[in-house]
Order: sequence, then C-alpha cells, then structure tokens
Amino acid sequence: MRLVSAAALLCALALPAAAQSQREADAVRALNEPMVQEGIAMAMAGLAGIVLDTKVGPLARYADPEADIRPSDTLRDVERRKDPHFEAKLHDQTRRAVATVGVVAGDALAMSGELARTADRLRDALAPLAGAVEAYSDDN
Repeated sequence: MRLVSAAALLCALALPAAAQSQREADAVRALNEPMVQEGIAMAMAGLAGIVLDTKVGPLARYADPEADIRPSDTLRDVERRKDPHFEAKLHDQTRRAVATVGVVAGDALAMSGELARTADRLRDALAPLAGAVEAYSDDN
C-alpha cells in the first residue's frame, strides 16, 4: 500500500514537473552554484538580522528567570549569550540548506520525464474504470 501511495504522490508531482521549462532548469543549475548559494545565504542573513534586532526586553518579566533576558535586549542579544557563534552557524546552515535544495531539485528534474511517463500509463490504465463509473452514474 505504501508503494502505491508513493507512486501516486510521485505522479502527482510529475504533472507540474513534466511542464518544465528552460527557466526551471536554469534555476536548478543556479542553486548548485556556490556563488548563488552564498548570495542567498547573505540575503537570508540580512532578513534574519531584521528579526534578530527585535527588542524583546520589554517581555523579560514574562520570561523564565533562568532565560537571562534583560530589559534592553534584542533577540540577537539573547541568542548571542547562548552561543556567541550563532550567526556564523545560521549562515552556514542556510548555505547548506540552499545546496541541498539544489541537489533535490536537480534530482526531481531528472526524474520528471520518468514520472510523467508513469502518470500517462496510470491515466491510460484508469480510463476504462473512469468510463465505467461515468456510465454507471448516467444510468442511475
């Protein structure tokens, strides 16, 4: 049963993948470029920086006393006290995540033709059943 469910899911994914364009292939290629990965990681660091500069000190009195949140703290202050290298780790993790997305997208793109053929075969195999159900519905 799991195999059938997995096959159905893969075929559902294949339909949009079958409509791939050169632009999608270019995007996958770009995600595998170290400079693009670094650029995305830098952009994400900028976005994270905006969130990290949020002042959370006014909520300090609601926090666990062990949390060490001071009245003038930002999220960055709180995280930096927990791990002085958290921003470098966040950057590295983001870059690795982008690289992983590139690999997965490339593999999905490579599989799209096969998945489209499987979807076509399933559609052809189910057509008689769909016709029988439709005929039954028309009779009742």
